[in-house]
Amino acid sequence: MKQKIKHFLILTIFLLSLSFLASCQKVQKEQDTQYSDSQPAGKQKIICYDVTVSAPYMEELVKVFNAQSNTTEVEMRYLEDSEYEDRLNKLLEEGGQADVIWLRQPSKSNRMAEAGQLFDLSQLVGGSALDISKYGQSLDIVKLDESIYSLPFIQNIWLLFYNRDIFDGLHMDYPGQMTWEEYADLAARIDGTAPDGQKRWGGYLPIWVPNLGALELGEYLYDDELPATKEFLQLMDRLYNQDHSHPNPVEMEEIYTPGYEAFLDGGIGMMINGDWTIQILQNLEASGTVSCRWDAAPLPLSEGVEPGTSVGSNSYLAVYSGSSYPENAFEFLEFACGEEGASILASHYCFPSYFTEEGRESYKQNAGAIHVNFFFDAILQNEEGKHVLYQDLRDIFDKEAASYLKGEKTLDQTMKDYLKERNNLNRN
Repeated sequence: MKQKIKHFLILTIFLLSLSFLASCQKVQKEQDTQYSDSQPAGKQKIICYDVTVSAPYMEELVKVFNAQSNTTEVEMRYLEDSEYEDRLNKLLEEGGQADVIWLRQPSKSNRMAEAGQLFDLSQLVGGSALDISKYGQSLDIVKLDESIYSLPFIQNIWLLFYNRDIFDGLHMDYPGQMTWEEYADLAARIDGTAPDGQKRWGGYLPIWVPNLGALELGEYLYDDELPATKEFLQLMDRLYNQDHSHPNPVEMEEIYTPGYEAFLDGGIGMMINGDWTIQILQNLEASGTVSCRWDAAPLPLSEGVEPGTSVGSNSYLAVYSGSSYPENAFEFLEFACGEEGASILASHYCFPSYFTEEGRESYKQNAGAIHVNFFFDAILQNEEGKHVLYQDLRDIFDKEAASYLKGEKTLDQTMKDYLKERNNLNRN
């Protein structure tokens, strides 16, 4: 009896082993088939991750690249903007396939590079046709120990948008280069001038970069002293809560942040925002809902800042360190972040980080009548500092600044609390 049981157990184990091996082979075969079925003949497929809103220009970039490359085929995968970083981090932690990844800020690039998650591109860049001088300081800010871990892709620049219809109706000159003090005075003159009792704000200044004027001076949130940061918070308080020429943080929510439709409808005379606003305004006008004659002028400046200075940021493309095909991935980076990619981006109202005269002309043509020459000639101060924890510093400061601008704290208490939380962050 025991002998029969023993034989039965051996037979059972043997059959289970065969079943397990067959299952593994089936899974492996399915994975190989899934990959090879989509693998273009003679080309290596790579995966690029970006946010969904980037699809219009990324699809064209990829289409042109894939058509001309004999070695590499790019497949795009998109994640929702609000979930991008969390979902990408989870995917990488779980060993998901990724070759090229889009990075929103330089601090994200620096943090991932320091953690060993990005491929060192230095040798590949050195052997490429890229003229890295065209990137300016947007490349310097993502260098660690002189090694390059990502390439600047799309640049954003802060501007002053203004409603020409309002200025013409008030017989006022269009704004040009101004100081923040002059801007505040002009906004106060425009405020409340709408006919028939309609509400009109003199200007609109979003709350999400409450150290904007300090950045023009090169003062960052990790500096020992923050006098310009404190001064700009006082200016924002004047605009929001003293002059009442701008919607305050609570009122912003009521007119739909960040106020594009109110601007086009004559409810806002001037608006501080990024160059991405051009496409948003044009799309709104094309939909036929609201419209006005509008234009753009340089960002107002703090005292002592060189004329032509502005604040901006760059997004980046990088090669994930876990990629099995870094050379193929870099081939796409060289295209997308270089001269050919710049022309395609400019045709989609994107301001390419890689400056070319062709890109300038393409951007101007697509921007229509909007005055954009000064975009390309601006002295750009980075919106983020190089510190690997800069995004954390921004989150802390934005929270404290909002408390002050909503009247919940004094300015001195706000700065004191920020410095305390900053020190705690640096110790961790």
